[in-house]
Parts: sequence; structure tokens; C-alpha cells
Amino acid sequence: MLVKLATRNLKLYDNLQAEAGFNFLLRKSGYVKIAKEEDAEVIERETRFLRKQGVEVELMQPEDVGLLFPDINVEAFSAASYFADGGVVFPWPVIWGLAKGCRKLGVRIYDYTPANVVVENRKVKGVKTPEGFHRADYVINAAGAWSNEVSREAGVDLNNRIVREEICVIESLKPYIDPYIIDISRGLYVSQSMRGEIVGGIVGEVNGINMKSSLDFLVRYARSVTQLIPKLRGLSVLRQWAGIYDVSRDNRPVAGFTNVEGFVQLNGFGRQGMSIGVAAGEELAKLLFGKRSLFGD
Repeated sequence: MLVKLATRNLKLYDNLQAEAGFNFLLRKSGYVKIAKEEDAEVIERETRFLRKQGVEVELMQPEDVGLLFPDINVEAFSAASYFADGGVVFPWPVIWGLAKGCRKLGVRIYDYTPANVVVENRKVKGVKTPEGFHRADYVINAAGAWSNEVSREAGVDLNNRIVREEICVIESLKPYIDPYIIDISRGLYVSQSMRGEIVGGIVGEVNGINMKSSLDFLVRYARSVTQLIPKLRGLSVLRQWAGIYDVSRDNRPVAGFTNVEGFVQLNGFGRQGMSIGVAAGEELAKLLFGKRSLFGD
């Protein structure tokens, strides 16, 4: 299911950019996944599975990755995979572009507005905001890291895990890191923006809502990223921040109806939100309108 959603998502990104008249800054410059020896089997198993699903991903030796990106330290990992059609999409332009397209279609978007779901007798009535009550046949819980709270409010058990991702931006270099690189052994990822800034971070599970940046992250990230790309030593950090999202217990999206009539889940995506989120929205729309969907009939 995830492969089907991701494949569809790539097509939707292309179509929606034109439809909304907004550049999502999607750059299909390749996706490299690497691992130390103890995690090599994870990459090999995943690659075999993806190839069976028709995804043109290939296993690589560290030396092959060195040909794609000569500055990488090939001694820092033992296994790798490469997906040539993968790459980077920047979340802010995607959100701005989708919002622009929705508004053109008459959708009202309430920025920075707290909303509480209203349920009576195990049935959704709508949402309450400071502006008043808004009646709704369906309320879709797409609240990410806050999805547990919204579910509790509606009287539904969810229990997704909360993951924090700390990120930093290093000063600009002439663009030269083409592929998006993720190290599954260190929880590290790094890419380069079109302006030349090096963007990277580390992922880790946390207890509860925590979006504070930390010095500990900066030290761990600096050590890990300079081991992987020694050329980055000595560069200045421009800014850092932290973000959170939720991950379902089985690492698959939580999507579909609940035991509260009209209360619908669409959350638990983890780091896959930008990779499958638009396609997941499309599939949920099919489900709500009684059409055949990946999320059920």
C-alpha cells in the first residue's frame, strides 16, 4: 500500500503544481539510503521487496555511491541503495501551493485557529472554534503529532508514538550534493537546497510534545555529518529547529472510519508524510464518497 501511495504521490505533485500554479520546488535528483554493516540486511531486504513491487531501486556498493557524490566518506557505511526518481520536496511551498489551489476552489482555510471536535451520542456534530460552531458530517483527524489529543477529545483510542526531528541549516556552498542521503544506522539525513544551504537532521522518539532545540543534537549531528561528509567541517550553522510528528504502532498510516460516526482518521504517517500525504488524501476522499479505495470499500 505504501508503495502504491508513494508512486501516486509523485504523479500528483507534478499535476498539482500546474493545477495550483505554484512551484513545489520538487527536485528529483535521486535518493540514497546507506547503513552500517549491522543494518545492511535491512537495506537489502527492503530493496528486494521494492523491486518486486516494480520500483526501480538498486543496491549499491559504497564505491558506487562515491561515484554519485565524490565527497562522501565511503568508509563510513557498508551498504547502500539508490532510487534515481527520488529526491527532495520542500514542505512550505507544497502547503502554500495546496492552500492557494483550495482557496481558488472556494475552500475556507482558518489559519492559526484552535478547533475542538464536538461529539454527541457517539456521533460527530462538527467543530467549535473561537468564531463559533461549524457543523460537519465528517471531521478528519489529520493533526499529526496532536492526533492522539484530538482522538481523545472525540472518545477514540489512537495511541500513536511521537517522534521529534531536530534539523539545522549550514552555510551555503556551491550546489553539489545532488541526491538526498539518509543513514538509517545513525538516524541521520542530509541534502542541499537550491540556494546551496546544507540541510540535515536526526530523528528520535520522544515522550509527549517537545519542540525545543538542543545543544546535544547539534553536537551529535556535527559529529555524524562530518564523519560522512568531511568537507563540511568548519562550516557555520545558520539556524536550527525541531519538529514533531506521529507514527502509528504498525508504521502504516492510520486512515478510515472509527467507532464514532463521522470521526475519520488520517494520521500516523511518520517521516512519510511528504512522500504519501497527498495521495493518502485522495484515497480518503474516495472512501468518504463511497468509492473503492486503498483504505477499504
